[in-house]
Amino acid sequence: MVKVEFFGLYRLNYKMKECEIDAADIMELFRKLNEMNPVYSVKELKNSIVIINDVNFNNLKKYRTKLHDGDNVLIMSPASGG
Repeated sequence: MVKVEFFGLYRLNYKMKECEIDAADIMELFRKLNEMNPVYSVKELKNSIVIINDVNFNNLKKYRTKLHDGDNVLIMSPASGG
């Protein structure tokens, strides 16, 4: 199980601060998050800022990044504004 922490709009729309999910990689995690709350499609979740164990997943294997028991995943809504 990985610990998933939500920030920004995700925290509001998932109506929780954190949860634990069993997922082998980021794509599976996104699919399971979509099943939990279909307000965000997998495509929308791909635009998230994702931090795994204090490392931006862009510095890892992005969507193919493997997850392991005890990993901590932070998911933040993308910034926007004008």
